[in-house]
Amino acid sequence: MKKIMFLLLASLFTLQGFAQEISKEYDRIGKFYRGVALVWKNGKVGLIKQSGKELVSPEYDRIGTFGSDALAFTKKDGKEGVINMEGKVIVPNIYESVDPFRGAYAITKKDGLYGMVNKQGKVVIENKYEKIKVGRAGDIRATKEGKEVMLDIKD
Repeated sequence: MKKIMFLLLASLFTLQGFAQEISKEYDRIGKFYRGVALVWKNGKVGLIKQSGKELVSPEYDRIGTFGSDALAFTKKDGKEGVINMEGKVIVPNIYESVDPFRGAYAITKKDGLYGMVNKQGKVVIENKYEKIKVGRAGDIRATKEGKEVMLDIKD
């Protein structure tokens, strides 16, 4: 009888298994969305995969929600940028602001002047304009030295 109880208990432990930690320790782990979650440590935020693999160490002040384009806006040391769901920096955190993408482009502000980047992070209009507006028809108007000009993007 003792032998049977021992075998039964031993098989329960074998079937149950033991949990294994698969990620680093964080102060908090957010909800997973499309296989990734935000993680917080010491007031900073990063990104991990559901497997526990760290994609971005907690170094950002803020990471926004990922959109349907799999991009999220970030804030680090008071500057804005953009990353993708793999943790790759698309737009570095060098801008005072990065507007939401309208189509393939976003307006950026750096040193008080405006420019534009595409979704691959390429600067398509240098930050040298006092103002940039994108019209409903997709036309791009910029103000330089108080005068308006039309811009055409060739990327």
